[in-house]
Amino acid sequence: MVERGLKCSVVNCKFNKNLLCSAGSIEVNCDDRSIRASESEETCCDTFAPWYDEEM
Repeated sequence: MVERGLKCSVVNCKFNKNLLCSAGSIEVNCDDRSIRASESEETCCDTFAPWYDEEM
């Protein structure tokens, strides 16, 4: 079975559910707020919302 969904490896994001994004929608922007990126490292997920785990 192929698992579908948007992968997320940010373990302290409140939308991360078993390494998949559970947000209803996401916003991805360039790190420098321009409208062009040359590689994935120049982008960021602006939907990120921290979730704090006392065990972390």
